[in-house]
Amino acid sequence: MSRAKRCIGAVMAAVLLAGTASGCGNTRLVVTTGLAADELFRIGTESCRLSEALVYLINEKNQYETVYGIEMWDHKVGDVTLEEYLKDQVVSQLSQVKSMVLLAKEQEIALSEEETGQAARAAAQYYGSLTEEEIRALKTDQEQLQGMYEDYCLADKAYEQITGDAAVEISDDEARIIEIQQIFVPEADLAGELKTKLDAGEDFESIAANYSRAAQTTVTMARGEKDETYEEVAFRLDNGEISEVFADDGGYYILRCVSTYMEEESEANKEKVALQRKTERFQEIYSGLMEDTLSEFQEKLWEGVDFADYADTSTSGFFETYQEYFE
Repeated sequence: MSRAKRCIGAVMAAVLLAGTASGCGNTRLVVTTGLAADELFRIGTESCRLSEALVYLINEKNQYETVYGIEMWDHKVGDVTLEEYLKDQVVSQLSQVKSMVLLAKEQEIALSEEETGQAARAAAQYYGSLTEEEIRALKTDQEQLQGMYEDYCLADKAYEQITGDAAVEISDDEARIIEIQQIFVPEADLAGELKTKLDAGEDFESIAANYSRAAQTTVTMARGEKDETYEEVAFRLDNGEISEVFADDGGYYILRCVSTYMEEESEANKEKVALQRKTERFQEIYSGLMEDTLSEFQEKLWEGVDFADYADTSTSGFFETYQEYFE
């Protein structure tokens, strides 16, 4: 699936689930009038021209229309039209790219000669696909398009290097998923009686079916998903072992371990935990940089962009061209 079509799915899902326009990332743009006439926003030393935003916007607009038709722009999400929503998304997306470029320079991450050459070839290919009318409408040229591809690549590279350099060692024990059976009752005396029955050899599932107030008898769990007391008891059990009665959640539990290590689920969880730690490390570096970085946005310039002015502009291959050369 192309990057642009993935974006379509993500934006439409956000429309349906969130119901409001929201940005991606934590770069906050402050409205200002202190920018150049064609400068849409600036983050630190990184500037975004209106023509760059138009390339993103019109390419994504045309991708949407290919899937949903031009009638989609007549719909609203609350008080926000889908046209306004997409414009917000494009500014958010570009602000992330520019922030990542700034971060790359702070971290002394740069493109290789090969990557710069790829950006030049991608720009030449995409520019060659534009009609003269589209070039005028987008206010762009081949040099600017190359810079946009370089920014996009540098943003990707910075993220990969920052997260890839993180020493993430996730042990089997940290990531393991266990399977347990549980009995939950509100009375301490009843819990004691049931534990006596279990110690005498009665079937755990049968007792759970007859007495437990828990929604499920058998559950799988990873670390961090339950209260500390529950987790400590559950992860200490061996296969087939039944716990003592313990208080939690306003009642009393008895647990039985079915499996101390569910291999397939645990391996998947190891990847999830590793990604979470890499993301946390990246956010720490990114937030530290952006906290003291001035960001400015020329709102009136962006408000003046109207989809009706680009009805005859059909270009939609900007992101696919990037994929062709960089992915």
